[in-house]
Amino acid sequence: MTRVQNHVKVNFIQNANEGNNYQDKLDAALKAQDSASADDKVDMFLCEMDYVNKYTNTDKALDVKALGLTDEDMSQMYDYTKQAATGVDGVLRGVSWQGCPGGFVYRRSYAKQIFGTDDPAKIQEQLSDWDKFDAAAATVKEKSKGKITMLSGFDDALRVFSNNVSQKFVSDDKTLQLDSSIENWIDKTKEYTDNGYNKKTSLWAKDWTAGMGKDGNVFGYFMPAWGINFSMAEGSGAKKNDDGTFTPGGSYGDWAVVTGPQSFNWGGSFICGAAGTDNAKLVADIMKKLCCDKDIMFNISKDTSDFVNNKAANKKLEEKNVTSDFLGGQSLVKALSSAADNINCSNVSPYDQMYIESLMAKMKDYYQGKVSKEKAIDNFKNEVIKSYPDLKK
Repeated sequence: MTRVQNHVKVNFIQNANEGNNYQDKLDAALKAQDSASADDKVDMFLCEMDYVNKYTNTDKALDVKALGLTDEDMSQMYDYTKQAATGVDGVLRGVSWQGCPGGFVYRRSYAKQIFGTDDPAKIQEQLSDWDKFDAAAATVKEKSKGKITMLSGFDDALRVFSNNVSQKFVSDDKTLQLDSSIENWIDKTKEYTDNGYNKKTSLWAKDWTAGMGKDGNVFGYFMPAWGINFSMAEGSGAKKNDDGTFTPGGSYGDWAVVTGPQSFNWGGSFICGAAGTDNAKLVADIMKKLCCDKDIMFNISKDTSDFVNNKAANKKLEEKNVTSDFLGGQSLVKALSSAADNINCSNVSPYDQMYIESLMAKMKDYYQGKVSKEKAIDNFKNEVIKSYPDLKK
């Protein structure tokens, strides 16, 4: 960043996130930090939840308190966001403006057709644990005569299970671990595939998104807040305007969200100050304004329907009755705040992105009956080790 007559010229460097590409480019830039010219130095960088502690466990990211953020500044953040970006030494090295609690987003008209109501409180009663969720999936199939499926595809519930593991994906001795929660996801997805409770689609594919549209016959999706206001709103068939708002169309407005069987988090971007920056005060100011200022965060949520990492801002959103048009007038904040309070990110690891991407890719052969469960798991582990040769099975 360069100061020009009290203005700041910002040089954004963008790289795609898939397949470790972003991390590889960031690693190279941080490695060259000492020899870079002032204008070429990295001042701040973003990390996703799936690999944030790869950087917050090193001295590449600055202690946010050393930058000037205080406990009072950060008092309204959800604990799990600080937990995820704190190194093993207890130092917090990243902050986020964003909270990403997830819930189950269901089609209101289908809920009325199948369960006789679209009231979130009553639908939550039907879905409050996995046994009930499974029973509801059977009911959806039975009452719709197989036309509507509970989920869209193989990957839909993975983030619920992966965010509720009891151990890290990689042990301290660098061995890949398959937590019982992940095994439960594998078994449940196979069951749902065999029973016709999903449409055998893959995350982000066109046919996966098609289930969100006017004629999409999918009862619901597990989604974080950003998935609701960005992915689903656009997937519904509504027209996205230049200012980020939507002109209703398709299934827009025909949705609601509940906690579902388990609270979970999916995603989240963290701001880290880069060691070696010559703009430390400016980095701290951006962190304070974007991640700690209640009024700014209130406006972010009001204008974009995103869920912000500030309890005071979220309380104000509820008091002001700010609601989501996409969710048929439901308060997104009220629906997901309880989930945000119950999220635990103590088991995030630097390997999560590649682990999850590989798991989704390789288990599909098992769900489709091409290989055994054991073979698919072995293929998944081999895929992770391609990117991290120091790991072992």
